Amino acid sequence: MVVRRSLGGVVLAALISLPLAGTAMGLFGNGPATRMTLTDASHVTNPIMVQSLSINGQAYGPFPHLASTDWENPRGGNRTLTGLRPPVEEGSAIVVQADWVEVYSNRAYSARIVVPEGKITVKKTADLTAYVTIVFGRDGHLAVSTDTGPDPTSGEYNGTVVAEVCGEWNAAADVDFRTRPEADVDIKWVYEQEDKRKSLPRLETPCVQGET
Repeated sequence: MVVRRSLGGVVLAALISLPLAGTAMGLFGNGPATRMTLTDASHVTNPIMVQSLSINGQAYGPFPHLASTDWENPRGGNRTLTGLRPPVEEGSAIVVQADWVEVYSNRAYSARIVVPEGKITVKKTADLTAYVTIVFGRDGHLAVSTDTGPDPTSGEYNGTVVAEVCGEWNAAADVDFRTRPEADVDIKWVYEQEDKRKSLPRLETPCVQGET
């Protein structure tokens, strides 16, 4: 059974703030970015095991691994400086393909998301470097966030969502990671924290269940 999540069908959000000084939103002038700071993130109440993640056709592992639980502040997650392949689709900055499992529900999701050219913050250092956070939300929500400077009201660096989509739930691929404690060094601790985490306020997403 495949259960499709809908964001009113599929919705692409472009919520762009002013660029940071010394940075550019998107891919300008000197061609596409060749480097990337990559973070994955999920809300503390909904830990995620990433089964696969590729950007512009390149896999970023190892797999499986737990996403950082830093939804409110993706900049707080673990950053990896890595290479970035050129765009694989005309008019795109990055194309993300991901498979993941919600640890507490055991549900497996898949999604593909295209971020249009011009939506990702790029900084000029030794190379053009794109700032990318992959955010896994409740009920199959997948979003891409980028750094756009501090929030004008709070001053916090929470990033800006530039694209989002609702993935597909594939029940045949569900995994109970209680039976796979070797999957990640922190998985046992995550289950020990389950009751505490579930008691915290949930961060809802626009994704709702619908069968097809």
